[in-house]
Amino acid sequence: MLKTFYKISKLIITFSAVIGGWTLITLLSNAPFNLEIKNVIYRMYLNQKNFIYNVKDLSILLVKDANQRLSEENIDEFGNIKYDSNK
Repeated sequence: MLKTFYKISKLIITFSAVIGGWTLITLLSNAPFNLEIKNVIYRMYLNQKNFIYNVKDLSILLVKDANQRLSEENIDEFGNIKYDSNK
């Protein structure tokens, strides 16, 4: 299992290095697709940023849900969680 993880990690690092180097060389050489490449990189950055914001929003919603489920009205006098069998 550890060997497989190592091989996959090595593949991802190698792929990222090749794509990153190739992109850098292309951008520095003023290739004909320079503007399109910059646009794709910008969209990749926005997607990454949106993913992080969405994870944050999901975390907040999950905490709110847990707080509502464990609120005072759902806990009996002995501290046990009451389950609503109607749901």
